[in-house]
Amino acid sequence: MIDTIIALATPAGESALAVIRVSGQLSNIIAKKACNCTKPKPRNAYLVNYRSADGETLDQVVITFFNKGNSYTGEVSLEISCHGNPLITEMICKDLINRGCRIAHPGEFTRQAFLNGKIDLPQAESVAQIIAAKNEQALTLAQRNLKGKLSDKLLSIQQDILNLQASIEAHIDFPEDDLHENDQERVHQKVRKIVQELEALLLQSTRTKLLTRNIRVVLTGLPNVGKSSLFNALAGKNRALIHSESGTTRDYLEFDIKIGKFWITLVDTAGVHNASEEIELAGIEMSLEQANEADLFLWVIDNSVPHPTELPEKFTKLLQSKPTLLIRNKSDLGKNNWAPNYNPSPKAINISSTGKYGLRELETLLLEIIQKLTGEGSENEYLVGVRHEVLIKNCLDKLNRFLTESNNEVGDEIISMHLTEARKELDIMIGRKTNEDMLDILFGEFCIGK
Repeated sequence: MIDTIIALATPAGESALAVIRVSGQLSNIIAKKACNCTKPKPRNAYLVNYRSADGETLDQVVITFFNKGNSYTGEVSLEISCHGNPLITEMICKDLINRGCRIAHPGEFTRQAFLNGKIDLPQAESVAQIIAAKNEQALTLAQRNLKGKLSDKLLSIQQDILNLQASIEAHIDFPEDDLHENDQERVHQKVRKIVQELEALLLQSTRTKLLTRNIRVVLTGLPNVGKSSLFNALAGKNRALIHSESGTTRDYLEFDIKIGKFWITLVDTAGVHNASEEIELAGIEMSLEQANEADLFLWVIDNSVPHPTELPEKFTKLLQSKPTLLIRNKSDLGKNNWAPNYNPSPKAINISSTGKYGLRELETLLLEIIQKLTGEGSENEYLVGVRHEVLIKNCLDKLNRFLTESNNEVGDEIISMHLTEARKELDIMIGRKTNEDMLDILFGEFCIGK
């Protein structure tokens, strides 16, 4: 018998209302004995008193009952909406445990839904993606996945591979029939088309990484060019220490801000220069670590000095490899308007972080770069996670082996096996072929109550 699981489905803390989810066979008994609701109609709300096993009224609640097969998990379920006092939710949960329920593990409700065939694996993953969405684009794409759009795409690709395999194996089984023996190019064209579709999905995985987390914007530059003052100006708070002495920032600071529709993590780092003190060297090494993790750079220079000094080669290479915006700070004190001598030179803007000059224009330019970085998207777009990325690469490897060995005139019996292996990778993506360890990891990343 499957355990009856419970969890608070709303955030912990005080609120107007809280919802406790119950899934399993004890839902019927709880509705009857705790809520005095003997025959609740499915999907109807009932205002009742919740009484503990000792007969004490814990709260006035609204309950909703769901029949087996018609709930989120596919099991008999009950939702209890009570007042959002943490003391009340704790008392109700304790009483439910006394009645034989147990606290759900992270993602266990969604895992039950998957195991009961209510949703497939990409749809299950999309539930966590919807909860964690950092912007409207990510939310829209996660909702597409929840509707089964990614699954439909994978099933279509899988069917195309199956059709190809059926044609090849028919030729193996019935060599005397005319099955276009010399039409190898037609088969190769179809496989290449499938490869292109999978590669398009793989490209979307890069965009998914940017849409499903904050974009890391790292401030870098020489000491005393005003990185920390710019950090404070963008953050709207004095979080970074500012001093005229060089090398004030020895560690790095982070602050999350919203630019347009995007959440970014702004990172202030130690100034880059030829240091001698051990603590400064450690700070610069930490700056390099942050630079490696950056999605884009704000390269801050002092526009008032005659000529800025170039950054060390390691940093210069990173700046040339990632989107970079050159910030000519202290432009109220002078305008040298220096630009690096490499092509293409990064976009530049003159500002004064202390005088609040040019900050609005900086945010506009920063938003343009972020929008270009994340791309416009399309109607046929999906959220392609890390798990999908690995399996798509495996599938592509099998299909490319098929093409290579087919060109080398390896027998049909052998090359057909690569198509079988490619379909298996898609099976794993959809969730038709899974293992318990993988499910434990996947659903373990969910929040409790979902």
